Amino acid sequence: MEGHMNQSKLIAVIGGTGSVGRYVVSCALHQGYRVRMLVRNVRSIQLPPEMAARLTVIQGDAMQFDSLRELLSGCSAVINTFGRPPQEQPLYSVVTRRVLEEMERAGVRRYVGVTGLSLKLQGDHKSFGGRVVSRMLRSLHPQFAQDRLLELNVLESSSADWTLVRLPVVKEGQGGCEVKADPERMTGNRIYNGDVARFLVGQIDQREYVRRCPFIGS
Repeated sequence: MEGHMNQSKLIAVIGGTGSVGRYVVSCALHQGYRVRMLVRNVRSIQLPPEMAARLTVIQGDAMQFDSLRELLSGCSAVINTFGRPPQEQPLYSVVTRRVLEEMERAGVRRYVGVTGLSLKLQGDHKSFGGRVVSRMLRSLHPQFAQDRLLELNVLESSSADWTLVRLPVVKEGQGGCEVKADPERMTGNRIYNGDVARFLVGQIDQREYVRRCPFIGS
């Protein structure tokens, strides 16, 4: 029944060919959503015919308003898993700002994104290992950490119903474990891509973490 209800909803995915994004697209399709994904390079995507019929692939750039406008038209929500290699200039805050601007024009309110443990907020209660990893990430990649904080500032300044999910170490695989979430406390040191995807897709219609940055783990 839920899958039939979801078929009326069109979800936009940014970063859908990445390590987490691939699982997000698959998860959303399995749950009955229609999915429109933005990619820089169109690749062959093998899906069952029924699922392939609900997937639209747009070739474009998340930095370009024209691409975002085409992506977001008629969508109910956005899941942003945009990623950058550590050696490249971080663009998270810029991409998020442009997505939010185009969301407002398109009348889309729900935004679900991901970030890492380098994002430190007042009231956090991280494990010793989590604090070590967080400090190490901020030390090794200070530009990334600063841009991630700026990304949060961009979200907080918007009127969108956003959720920014803080991820621990992400491992390849479907997982299948129970995902634990908490806005202040780390809930695990690692999680599988598939479990991340299920949590992100599950947030489309959930309100518990709107305008919050929950940790997740399994």
